[in-house]
Amino acid sequence: MKRYSGIKAIFTTLPLLYSFALIAIEPDALPADRDREVVYIGPLEMEAILVEGGDFEMGDKFNVGNSDEQPVHEVALSDFYISVTEVTVKQYKAFCLATDRAMPQQESYSKDDCPIVFVTWFEAQDFCEWVGGSLPTEAQWEYAATSRGLTFKYPSGNEIDHSLANFSGTGKKDRWKKLAPVAKFPPNPIGLYDMAGNVYEWCYDYYKSDYYSLPGYQDPMGPATSMFKVLRGGSWYHDKEEMRCSNRFRYMPVARMSFVGFRVAWDPKTAPFKRGQSSHR
Repeated sequence: MKRYSGIKAIFTTLPLLYSFALIAIEPDALPADRDREVVYIGPLEMEAILVEGGDFEMGDKFNVGNSDEQPVHEVALSDFYISVTEVTVKQYKAFCLATDRAMPQQESYSKDDCPIVFVTWFEAQDFCEWVGGSLPTEAQWEYAATSRGLTFKYPSGNEIDHSLANFSGTGKKDRWKKLAPVAKFPPNPIGLYDMAGNVYEWCYDYYKSDYYSLPGYQDPMGPATSMFKVLRGGSWYHDKEEMRCSNRFRYMPVARMSFVGFRVAWDPKTAPFKRGQSSHR
C-alpha cells in the first residue's frame, strides 16, 4: 500500500457547531442542531444532505502527496446530495432481497450497522441506481470531504488522530481493529460521517494517474476508460496519510476487498425524495 511522509500543520479553527461534535462521546444519532438539514431519499429513505455546488481547487494543496494528486486545478460542481454515512450491511441486505441477488459474505464480526464491504464497483453502482442515485464522482467526493472546498488536509481539518477516525491500529476513541459501525466518530463540518477511514469508498470515475492535467472544469466525471476505478477516503487497514482528502487510490472494478465500501450521491433534479418532502426546503 502507498505510504507517505507528511508535514504536520496545527489545526486552529472549526465552526462552533463542529466543535460541539468533536466532544461527543458516541455520536450514534445525527446531531439535532446541525446547520445541514437531513433529507430522506429512495426506497430505504437514506439520510442525505445537500452539498451546494461551487468552484473549488481540487488536488494536493499541501504538496505532501503523490504525483497523481497534481496539478491542483479548479473544478466547478453543481449541487448534489450525498448520503450521510457509508452504505450499511442492513441497507445492502434490503437491496439484495428486493432485487433477488446474493448477499456478499461479510466478516464474522460485521453487524447491520457496519459498512458493507466485499462489493465490486458494479454492485455498488447497481445499489446506487436502485436508490435513485449514483456513486459520487471523484470531484464530488473531494468537495464533500473538504466541506465544500475548504483548505483541509483531512475531513476534520489539518490534523487527524484516533479520536476522529478509524484507521490503522487503535487508540483514543478508535477501539476497532477492523470495521467500525458507521457514525462512531465526529462528522465533518457539513455533517458527513467517516469521510476518512473505516472503509475506502468507490467513486464513479475511472482512474488515470495524469487525469488532473487534462481539461474538465465543469462537473468532471473522469477518464473515458481505464483498468481501474477510483477509491477515496482511506480505511481501517491504512495509515494516517491515506486519510488525506486529496489522496487517490484505485482498484480493478471487479475487486472485492474487506476495506472497500461506498456511499451514494443524487442529482437534486431526479432524486426520489420521501413523499411530501421538498428537495430545497
